[in-house]
Amino acid sequence: PHMRQFHASWYCFLTTFVSTFAAAPLMSYLKKDLKLTKEDTGNSGVASVSATIIFRNLMGVLCDKTGPRYAMTMLMLITVPAVVGIMFVQDAIGLIICRALISCGLATFVASQFWQPTMFAPSIVGLSNATAAGWGNLGGGVTQLLMPVVFVAIRKASSSSDSLTWRPCFIVPAVMHITAALLAISARDMPDGNYGQLEKSGAKKKGNATEAIKFGWKNVNAWILVLTYGCCCGMELTMNNIASLYFQEYHDMPVVTAGLLSSLYGLMNLFACSIGG
Repeated sequence: PHMRQFHASWYCFLTTFVSTFAAAPLMSYLKKDLKLTKEDTGNSGVASVSATIIFRNLMGVLCDKTGPRYAMTMLMLITVPAVVGIMFVQDAIGLIICRALISCGLATFVASQFWQPTMFAPSIVGLSNATAAGWGNLGGGVTQLLMPVVFVAIRKASSSSDSLTWRPCFIVPAVMHITAALLAISARDMPDGNYGQLEKSGAKKKGNATEAIKFGWKNVNAWILVLTYGCCCGMELTMNNIASLYFQEYHDMPVVTAGLLSSLYGLMNLFACSIGG
């Protein structure tokens, strides 16, 4: 159960990174098709990381109440309609709404980090936490590689116009969401079983989300981590959103080449976070 949970954690988190930033490497085509202004493009980028702020707070409560397995599965599934919906948007407002809703999925980070200490011993949990988080963030690089390749493959296979080609590309992250949800629900909350079973047998008392929230708000270390995480991860999210479009517009690079260069920033998570852990 330990490794199934570990792989479910990082894969779910990676999938949400893929879907959140799936539009970024294809933004030059979205701009033309949806007639987006520079302001629209910027607003869609902000939207893509906005709703997760609220959902990450809610995710902690859900993990305390239902366990990380149900919380993770629920979040993977409720964001599927927004991922599919982006294929049908016709203007900037639709794009911004869909990207904001998709960003809710990034709250899987909370479930992932909550899950590791329930499964792994203190001697190894740092590496487990860091690797699950890092391989999740890896999705920001994977999507820069994946989406342009999918776009080019569909265009060659169908000979469709660019405006028709970028839309079906989002089937890929939608399918990834569903497979990730199935993997998450097949895992366990804890080595001995799931929250419901353990609470019913008396082996575990019910979580008190209110007390956990109070403790977190009063903890100085938590606020220090908020600042440091906001600065470093904020830079990463910005790069995921703008790098590919920059290479395409200012250096006239093909979408695949721009995606490859843009992916290098996110791909460092393959090893960088684990070293920290």
